[in-house]
Amino acid sequence: MKKLSLMLLALVLTINSCASFSRKMVKNDLSVLKKENISMIDGEYEFNGYEHINASNKHSDKIRNIASMLDFKNFNDCDKFIIKATNLKRKKYEIQFKFLKDDTLKHTFSYKANLKNGLLLLDNYSSKCHGIPYLLGGCISFQSRIGLTKDNNFLIQDYYENSGAFLLIIGAGYAINYAEKYKKLN
Repeated sequence: MKKLSLMLLALVLTINSCASFSRKMVKNDLSVLKKENISMIDGEYEFNGYEHINASNKHSDKIRNIASMLDFKNFNDCDKFIIKATNLKRKKYEIQFKFLKDDTLKHTFSYKANLKNGLLLLDNYSSKCHGIPYLLGGCISFQSRIGLTKDNNFLIQDYYENSGAFLLIIGAGYAINYAEKYKKLN
């Protein structure tokens, strides 16, 4: 039984991929971040987005706040957020988020991030499996990356994947990319 469990775990890790972001969703309005200009992301932004790009790569009226894009619950009592990027080493950064309401700090947290392809890939990857993955179950994965638009507004893109199968025969999964833009306040 232990050997079977290890084999299943190896199979899941082999089949389960890392987040796969769709660059075409953001490429026309992207200011490429580099080591030299990473401080451009520092600033204060509106809590609610002004433009949502859905999984079909179409602009949508479904505006989301930054907390829901980062998959945080009970953070809806804010009206703006502040970001500060600190270089840790080479292309590794710490991104500090502060959520405020009427200039009063409500929540704060930070993520590690890697500078990759002009965007910061947040170290917020999560994966949850249920059942026996790829036999009678599946896995749900989530990750975010952040950057700036050409107008120096904040951009976040999320990747959500639900993968699974029935006895490795029928693929029962899907992957969704979506993005949101937030106006810079100062």
